[in-house]
Amino acid sequence: MATIRPFMALRPQEVYVDKMLSLRPSSSSVNSIGVIAQKLDNGHDGNKGLTNDCIIVNLKKMMSEGDFYQEENPCIFIYEITEGNTVQTGVWAVTDLDDFENGHIKTHESTLDCNALGLINYRDEVGLEGGPLLITHKPTPAIKSLLNQIKQAEANSVYYSNKVFHRIWTIYDMKTIRLLSSCFSELQNVYLADGHHRLAAAVKYREMKRQKEIKSGDFNYISSFYLASDQLKVKEYHRVIIPSEEIYIDQVFRDLKRTFSVTKSPRNEPVMPMKKHEFGLFIAGRWYNMACKLKDITGLPDACMLQEMVFKPFFKIEQPATDQRLIPVGGAEAIHELQKILEAHPDAIAFTMAAMNADQLIEIAHQGIVLPPKSTWIEPKIPFGMLLRKLKVSC
Repeated sequence: MATIRPFMALRPQEVYVDKMLSLRPSSSSVNSIGVIAQKLDNGHDGNKGLTNDCIIVNLKKMMSEGDFYQEENPCIFIYEITEGNTVQTGVWAVTDLDDFENGHIKTHESTLDCNALGLINYRDEVGLEGGPLLITHKPTPAIKSLLNQIKQAEANSVYYSNKVFHRIWTIYDMKTIRLLSSCFSELQNVYLADGHHRLAAAVKYREMKRQKEIKSGDFNYISSFYLASDQLKVKEYHRVIIPSEEIYIDQVFRDLKRTFSVTKSPRNEPVMPMKKHEFGLFIAGRWYNMACKLKDITGLPDACMLQEMVFKPFFKIEQPATDQRLIPVGGAEAIHELQKILEAHPDAIAFTMAAMNADQLIEIAHQGIVLPPKSTWIEPKIPFGMLLRKLKVSC
């Protein structure tokens, strides 16, 4: 089941939304950092120098000056992203953290305690949720039909930037809210697609409050965007290694060929794999096709295979999320970003992978397989700050 509820959103005036949407995240970073995030949010790598005290001061100032306004009533929102012929429509609400602790929300990526700790402090001191969890679920006729009915009305807010439309329908009507909540309560499981560290931080923060016997409904929920799996996009997420010491190419090839077949790419073209357990390898100025020869690892995801069979034994990369030599590159511009890195670092070694699909991601979560952090590039990337949520309504 999925327990969703309405919330009183803190919303930016349109001028700030336009500025925020005009910026795109780099394909080598999962962070969507816009103008509002730069002013307010330190829950992203790009804002390490911004203290929580500064964020609180900026938030209070922007609220007092009318840059933000508070919805008068709790609402659920229908949020739709249209890019070309692709339309992604989902439900933005708050999720009961009990769903995770009771096993109804399945996850697929590991988290780092150091990242979660920073978000716990941020949650405690600032209490601001600017980016929702991205949660996917198997499509149901009931949810699809209800969303189509709601979309018959004109959207309350429409924004356009970078050839992408963003539309928001604000649901005040309690009858419709109850219908949506009922439809989601019938889902057996939902799956966390993006936001593993934010969820981990929210759960640990609530436990801290419980130990102190502090009771507040605000701590029990987290902002979430629910999207049916047939609309979810899982794109390529490649890896580049910047060696910290000299790599002996002949030795690398000898080691790899014990497990993989390695063949030169015709005309030295970049290799973009289409099948599971097939990889592209760039080393010493050349591209190669690389395919696993083992037959007993069919259930092992590609990200786990690279980590356990290549990165750890050959390059001594024990913690892929924190090792500075390892750069993940994903998204629509991934190959262009990857080529720029290779041009800037002639000694770099790249591994390209086929993208998973949503069904494979769900199956991995069901099996309890835990991928290394930053193993999947999931879209949509929800822009920071379109709908903000304060854990305490008064700021």
